[in-house]
Amino acid sequence: MKKWLFVFLCICFLSQCLSSTVFAEESDQKIAYLYQKGIAEGKIASKQYPYDAFKENYETNQVTYSALKDEFHTSDSYDEWFSESYNYGAFPDGEGYANSELKIEQRSTTSNGNRLKAAIQKGDILIVGGGAGHAAIATTDNYILEMSGSQNFASWFIGGISNNNHQFTKQNWIFGTSNEQGASSAPHIAKWIQLWRMPNQAMAKQCADYADAKFWSSTHSYTKNRHITYRLTSGTLTTDPNYCSKMVFQSFYFGSGSANVIQGFSAALTSILPNALPNLFTNNFKPYKVGTY
Repeated sequence: MKKWLFVFLCICFLSQCLSSTVFAEESDQKIAYLYQKGIAEGKIASKQYPYDAFKENYETNQVTYSALKDEFHTSDSYDEWFSESYNYGAFPDGEGYANSELKIEQRSTTSNGNRLKAAIQKGDILIVGGGAGHAAIATTDNYILEMSGSQNFASWFIGGISNNNHQFTKQNWIFGTSNEQGASSAPHIAKWIQLWRMPNQAMAKQCADYADAKFWSSTHSYTKNRHITYRLTSGTLTTDPNYCSKMVFQSFYFGSGSANVIQGFSAALTSILPNALPNLFTNNFKPYKVGTY
């Protein structure tokens, strides 16, 4: 009897192992299929976004999807959301990195940050990391405006974070600071940053002026008189509460006036992710990538 029980338990164990192996193989096949699909759609540049990084991003962003799905009431499956809304975890041009991937530069971080600092111009869009990431706008040649958020992920949805619009010199925004007008900035250069620029510089500066007046100071002063709550909410046109990429989007959507700068369908979106920003512009105003830093 004991012999047959032992045999039965062995069969059950082997069956479980085989099922797990089959499930893992099916999962790997699905991820590989999505990777090739992203390449075929031109959203993944395979040389700048290797499969291992893609797979890690796919496997680790279920939590992000679950939180956003509830807030924005999306009916998309995870695969649909990851490929469409999340842009496969890639930057707008198809470049991509895993969250665990160390930032490796031929030059030092300081030199790399200084290159970015020298490149920034008024009206530029800064995108930190692929996927959900972060976004900010240069309101002058020297100042960066952002909704900073916080490390408390729950507060992004529940209650929000009051007075979260912050402005930093590009030096402090890039390298980090513990205090500029009572606020601290993370060292953004620790992550990958892409700099995007609208070819029409007059329009870019007009939108930057709008961002400064609407989201920092109505008089364009150094001291702010706008105090905006950070919270992720459905819709793209409400200015308070707000969040990083939505604020940048509104700077160009509202700041461009009657000019056809942003594609019309964008106003009906439920959310704006940082890596989607350059693709929401019309062809005549579509930003180009200055560089990755």
